[in-house]
Amino acid sequence: MNREEINQRVLDALGVILVDKSRLDDDVTFKALVLDEDDINALFGRLEQEFGFDFPDFIKERAIHRPEHLSLPMVVDLIVLMQKP
Repeated sequence: MNREEINQRVLDALGVILVDKSRLDDDVTFKALVLDEDDINALFGRLEQEFGFDFPDFIKERAIHRPEHLSLPMVVDLIVLMQKP
């Protein structure tokens, strides 16, 4: 799966959770998305199911406690790196 396909799947997973999709663009931070902890856990749960691996806890914690330091491209990059060959 290439980066563009992964990016689209991440956007699709996020689109299910977000009420206001107007903030959704390719380089948005988690802070700009205004997700609460339940939303973040739901998103990572969907992504883990979609891609077949668990995200490191520090990534989830950063999304919750330092959302300005995590963006969708970072999540996509992590998925690209962690993909099973």
